[in-house]
Amino acid sequence: MKKKYKRKEGFRFVFNPPLDAQFSVLMNGRRIDHGLHSCKIVDISPRGMKVFTDLDVYDVFKHSIGMLQLEMHFVLDITKIRAIGQVRWIKNLEPGIHFGLHFANQPGIEELIIREMKSRRRKEVFAEKYI
Repeated sequence: MKKKYKRKEGFRFVFNPPLDAQFSVLMNGRRIDHGLHSCKIVDISPRGMKVFTDLDVYDVFKHSIGMLQLEMHFVLDITKIRAIGQVRWIKNLEPGIHFGLHFANQPGIEELIIREMKSRRRKEVFAEKYI
């Protein structure tokens, strides 16, 4: 029986529209492809994110989900963030794929995501208030 992944976090921020990002594919911490692939961040929390892409990483690289990691490159507000996410689940959607990523053992990334999201949200609220 397939185990359903249940996250245990207090907040998750949904981007509407999704946020542009890039990723490379890792297996056991080593890069297994050459180059960056385009994707969209659907939502994010300090310890993970949901990503949409046209590239079916599981099919292309022929490895089990538990072995695949994505090295994400993205900007939430002003800082370029590089975080490694363990692929927890994959959902096929036409015409692409959703991935659930978990950022394990990266406390600096958790703090940076929180700080950047606070700054981004302040700017959004200010813009909504005065536009």
